[in-house]
Amino acid sequence: MSTASHWKYYVLGLGVILTLCVITMPPEAYAAGTAGGGLPYESALTRLRASITGPVAFTLSLIGIVGAAGVLIFGGELTGFLRMMVFLVLLIAILVGAQNVLTTLFAAGAEIAWSGEGKALVAAAHPEPVRRS
Repeated sequence: MSTASHWKYYVLGLGVILTLCVITMPPEAYAAGTAGGGLPYESALTRLRASITGPVAFTLSLIGIVGAAGVLIFGGELTGFLRMMVFLVLLIAILVGAQNVLTTLFAAGAEIAWSGEGKALVAAAHPEPVRRS
């Protein structure tokens, strides 16, 4: 057999495999919902996430960053334990504040898309698009 006939069989086999994959795939693929599986502790975790990423937490993180930076700059000689605690406060404040800053910079705001029907769809922070005329 020549090399060209080997390639022909490889391409034919690949076509058969791809055809079988397309035939056996379900007609619709569903992604996992954001609501979760309904476990008993999920509502508490959702409330905790909302508390950590809310405006009060962001304000406290700014106060923590300014306070920890002030202690590090003007604190003079700090013991090892106190210095580690100040760094811990600074790290937690930066982690809490970073989520809000990144959301503000990259993921917040409405996205306006053209629907092709002469009306615009406005996608807000909720899953269903809102139709505006």
